[in-house]
Amino acid sequence: MGYQDQEQQNIASYTSADVVIQGSVISEEEKGHSIIYTVSVEKTWKGQADAYIEVETSNNSAACGILIPTNESMVIFLNRYDNSYHTGLCSGTVPATSEKLITWLSNYNDSTEVEVQPKVDCSPYICNNGDQHPSCTKEGHQIQYIVNPCKFSDNEKEEVQVEDNTFEDVSSSHPNAKAINFVRNEGIVKGYDDGTYRPNQTINRAEFIKIIIASNFTQEAIDNCESEDLFSDVHQSDWFADYVCIGKNDNVISGYDDGSFGPEKPVNFAEAAKIVVNAFTIHTNPEDQKLSVWWKPYVFALSRIGGLPPSFTDPNQLLTRGEMAEIIFRVMTGM
Repeated sequence: MGYQDQEQQNIASYTSADVVIQGSVISEEEKGHSIIYTVSVEKTWKGQADAYIEVETSNNSAACGILIPTNESMVIFLNRYDNSYHTGLCSGTVPATSEKLITWLSNYNDSTEVEVQPKVDCSPYICNNGDQHPSCTKEGHQIQYIVNPCKFSDNEKEEVQVEDNTFEDVSSSHPNAKAINFVRNEGIVKGYDDGTYRPNQTINRAEFIKIIIASNFTQEAIDNCESEDLFSDVHQSDWFADYVCIGKNDNVISGYDDGSFGPEKPVNFAEAAKIVVNAFTIHTNPEDQKLSVWWKPYVFALSRIGGLPPSFTDPNQLLTRGEMAEIIFRVMTGM
């Protein structure tokens, strides 16, 4: 159908939709002739949506199917039928970089409750050599760099360049190669004595907390950490005890309800997300904290800053050493 102008098209898309949201895909699954996207909801203009919603679309563009990239903020128009939400190319769904549409939606949805956002200073970072780095996203949200972006100002490309210093078992074609090189060059990991890194091997909770704590605290602070009450299965003589001590004292970890930490248990994405968000003090949405599922605020927080690896599919998915490096790389370089 043709429209006389953009205003008419916006009204048609809005009117025909049951729900209109802004959100980011954190995982996808092909199911028959459909793609099921799991979306973390950032804003709702029409209808009601939880912070976590499943959206279905056709896997065929000829049937109005739409491919939504992971971790890219989108304005999504949803129709509800067959007890599920659907969207497509014909619905009006577009990337959230469409500032005119977002402004239109905010004005058209004549809500009496308007959230007043503090003014954000989006002046760029200016390095000593004259290079500039953005301080805000295209949508006007402030970028929280974990490290000074000028650290990478000598590179010719905007993309963070990492010295090629691979392990014997990490080829340049490995999906986490750049991230693994980064954590090695930063001294965060050393690998094994045989010169390997074992990127596809799962990582246990003791190993993970050691790496995350070492990335955020000085060795002096770690060595001097004191606690008379760690966990029932963590003893002062354990090699990871000082890292667990810091983690517990600084509320990075809380352990299980039975008082244990489970140091030998493989860490999954849900647990890893909570540890990373707490350790790097990444902002979580207060509304997400009200959700009954404990891991959602942390997974959503990582998703919003692009901290989830493309291989993420399920919060219960066990984390590999390569994916661990990918998360740290993305968080520390402001990706």
